[in-house]
Amino acid sequence: MIASTSSVLVIGGAALFWIGMLGLLWRRSLVGMLVGVLFAWVSVAMVVIGFGLGRATPDEAAMSGVLVLGVVTICCLQIAVGLGVVMARIRRRGTLDADDAGLLEG
Repeated sequence: MIASTSSVLVIGGAALFWIGMLGLLWRRSLVGMLVGVLFAWVSVAMVVIGFGLGRATPDEAAMSGVLVLGVVTICCLQIAVGLGVVMARIRRRGTLDADDAGLLEG
C-alpha cells in the first residue's frame, strides 16, 4: 500500500524534528545548536503542509499555506537573531563553545 503524500510529510516532519532536537542537545558548538533549532522549525512547516494537503477543500489548503508562510518567517527571524548573538559572542570571547557560553555576563 502506497502512503499518501500528506502522511509522508507528517512522518518526515516528526523524524526531522527529533533529528533537530538531538542535534541541539548533542552539539557543543553554538552554530550547530542553531542548525538543530532550524531543523525543528522546518519540521513544523512540513507537518503543517502535510496536514494542509490532507484537507478536503482548496480554501483550507490555502490557509495552511498561509500558516506555513508565517512559520517560515518566524524561523528566519529567530535564526537571524540567534546568529547575531553568536557572532557577537565570537567577537567578544573568541570561542564557539556552548559550555563557555553559559557565562553570559555583561
